[in-house]
Amino acid sequence: MFRCLHKNEGSVSIFLIMVLAFVFLFTTVLIDYARIAAVNVQEERLARAGVRSVMSSYDITLRDRYGLFAFGGSDGNQLLSKMLNDNLYESGRADAFNLLPVMVDSSSLDWSRPLGSYDIFRRQIIEEMKYKAPVDFALELAGKLKPLSAAMTEASQSTQILADLQPLYEQREEALELMLQKRRAAAGSAVKLQKLLMNPPADNIYPTGLGSIASAADIPAMYNDYFAKYYEDLFRDTKKPPKYSAVLSQYRNQQSDLISRIPGVLAEVQTDNNSLLQEARAALTKAEDLNRQMKSMLDQSIAAADTAGNDPARNWDIPGSAEEMNSEPLMKLREQAASLILTSSEFITMDSNLEGQERAAMALEPAVSGLPAILSALSESSAEYSSMVSGVLNASGIVNGYMQNYGEYGSIITAEATQIDARRTSDSQRRQTEQQAKIKLGEAMNLLDQIRSLGESAGEAMEQYRSLRQYYEENVSFNEGIEQEAAVTGNSADQYTAGKSSMKNMDSLYTAMSSVMEGARDRLYQTEYSAMYFRHFDLSALTPLASGSAEGFGEQLGEQLDPQAQELEYILYGFYNPAGNVAAAYGEIFALRLAVRTMEGMIEKAGLGNPLAVLAAALLYGVEQAVQDMLLLCRNGEIPLSKYMTAKLTYRDHLRLFLLLHGGGEEQLARMLALIRLNTGTDPAGKFTYASAELTMGLPLWFLPGVVKLVDYSAGLPGDVRGKNYFRKVGADFSY
Repeated sequence: MFRCLHKNEGSVSIFLIMVLAFVFLFTTVLIDYARIAAVNVQEERLARAGVRSVMSSYDITLRDRYGLFAFGGSDGNQLLSKMLNDNLYESGRADAFNLLPVMVDSSSLDWSRPLGSYDIFRRQIIEEMKYKAPVDFALELAGKLKPLSAAMTEASQSTQILADLQPLYEQREEALELMLQKRRAAAGSAVKLQKLLMNPPADNIYPTGLGSIASAADIPAMYNDYFAKYYEDLFRDTKKPPKYSAVLSQYRNQQSDLISRIPGVLAEVQTDNNSLLQEARAALTKAEDLNRQMKSMLDQSIAAADTAGNDPARNWDIPGSAEEMNSEPLMKLREQAASLILTSSEFITMDSNLEGQERAAMALEPAVSGLPAILSALSESSAEYSSMVSGVLNASGIVNGYMQNYGEYGSIITAEATQIDARRTSDSQRRQTEQQAKIKLGEAMNLLDQIRSLGESAGEAMEQYRSLRQYYEENVSFNEGIEQEAAVTGNSADQYTAGKSSMKNMDSLYTAMSSVMEGARDRLYQTEYSAMYFRHFDLSALTPLASGSAEGFGEQLGEQLDPQAQELEYILYGFYNPAGNVAAAYGEIFALRLAVRTMEGMIEKAGLGNPLAVLAAALLYGVEQAVQDMLLLCRNGEIPLSKYMTAKLTYRDHLRLFLLLHGGGEEQLARMLALIRLNTGTDPAGKFTYASAELTMGLPLWFLPGVVKLVDYSAGLPGDVRGKNYFRKVGADFSY
């Protein structure tokens, strides 16, 4: 019996059992581990598929009307659950074997990146327009405007400098005219002295009988008669009374009175003359200062033009664009601006002429101041009589000569004025042209005022604009931005100011286009997106008003005053009234047409010679043609870019240009989002473009969950084991 206990035949079986147990343990753990790895992959795929499935339910209206993507379903979690359940659904066949009986423990969605956010909205715009916008812009706009660039640059520089010089030129010429007036007035102030000396002036003094003494010349003229009567009374019959006592006494009294008045009148004339000549010199100094300002301004403009270059569009590479327009006539006009500057030698001559008059005025005093002493002597001496005559004639001659040279029609002052006026031959015609241009421009501004007033009776449209403003303000607040007031596009009634402003806008437009052509595309994408997806005003509705038939016109517009009928204009300008945006667009198009037509006018009127006359005529031409262009645009919907170019621009093309010039900012994004909300009833701030899905799925373990959990501790499985099930949490994101 004890021998049986020491037998070893069963040791092999035990060993095999131990080996098989270890193999079984390893195999079962390996099987569950493989199932865990497989379910991890399946879970990740399910998560990605689930979030894609949810996001495939995008808002159809936003996609079709605006090319935008945002989640459009009512409950994303429900969609996700349904998708997961459909994918994990088992048919229920008894003979089916499911290697991975996965179960969903939990699922959730987290939404973010609302479409109402500027960054998200802008990114979707870029995605939508990154292929369309550059091609459309280059072919439809840049290619048409490129040939005109050099000419418009020259025209702008010429307009800017001539419009800046024009007021200085007018002030300088007014100062020179004032100088001449003061010099004439200075000489004219000697009239009372001349009348006191000899009235009228003459080369001789002829004897006359005693009478009323009106001037110093009457004293020697009555001198002989005085002594004749004096001696007649002296040697009369003593029995008779003096015959001429009264007239002789009157002569002496009047002589004394007149002589006493001469120093006072002389002093008064000298005071007035000196004061007026000082004012004349001040006017000449002012004219010289203004002339220096003109020269400095001209030099600065030339330097600025050389620095800025001649053609911002020269490096635009656009196949099939027309040849560049010749700008040589415009360059010559700018060069002619130097003819408006007076040389230093001309001012030296005018200063010398003024000094000559001052010397002539100084000669009055010695000739007149000694006259009272000469005229006071009363004796029968012929020497005294001759001295009286020569003294009066000399003083009168000097005073009269001063007046004849520098008075109202003085020979010297007239010659100087003629020399100054020789430069002003075109000023009179230029001022007439300026007045005509001002009237025409005023008529155009009145038309703009009429357009602005069209919305006064549009009550229903005004309600929609109030809603639109509310949506805009809410979007600005949502983005934590600062609300900006609508930009006021002013149109001046002064033709020079309007011309300068229109040329500056053209310069800015070409600068903006150059930045786009050189690679700054974000503004372009936003501009072209606005033009593609938002409606603009039907400009043909303004044809009666542009033609002059405004009676009852506001009532005829109807729905054209609604914000939905002028979306593009609202995006561009942001006015919350039924006609403000249309008026702003009309005014800006008019300004652009004024710039182009003024450039043409500079070429057409170059034969006038004087650069200011050319500019005035060009502005009149520009205003007249721009008015006709606006009427043609209302009627036909398009107008030729220029008289010298065959390309045409539509009303929409003009708005695209202005969007490129003014747009690209967050205020335009906010206005677009407000319009989207108004048109669809959907608030973009509540529409999301990014979803994060999180799933927790479980897998029943077939063998030894404890061993698998032990493996998890050592190997670090991505999930965890709870009871007899393996659970893992996984996430997936999706963005439009």
